[in-house]
Amino acid sequence: MVFPPNPTEAGKKWAAVYKKYAEGAQAGATKPLAPSLIAAENTLASALAAGFSAAKAAPPPAAVAALAASMDLAFVAFWLTPPMAFAATPPTMAGVVSLAPPGILLASLIALFTSGVADKKTAAQQADAMATLLDSWTKTVMVINTPVTPPGPPLPPAPLT
Repeated sequence: MVFPPNPTEAGKKWAAVYKKYAEGAQAGATKPLAPSLIAAENTLASALAAGFSAAKAAPPPAAVAALAASMDLAFVAFWLTPPMAFAATPPTMAGVVSLAPPGILLASLIALFTSGVADKKTAAQQADAMATLLDSWTKTVMVINTPVTPPGPPLPPAPLT
């Protein structure tokens, strides 16, 4: 397996791409707020860098599992550490992420990494597969929106679209 030569830079690049994708997320009438996205990007960059470093240091069979586990936790942290804040425009509704399911990405990432090496997939093929996997998982993230104008009780959780 080949790992990024500079885990910190790789973490930053991956986090920037995912943040750009997350900017388009919507949960009912709400969208992520820019300050939350910036904080989440920094959280994701650090977590991915640590995961890349740990995987690079692990022996080959354990490296895949270590990387997949780190990435699973990193993407959960993007949405939940602290929970991503959402708002409607105009500000009639505020939202907060209530669920970003942990453990879901783990098995899929292991399968993706293992098959990519075994099948000698190109970087573009692996990137497409990763994008599809993250898109599917991101749509399982749930947001609780609450009307603020007029005030009202929280609405049922809404999935990201």
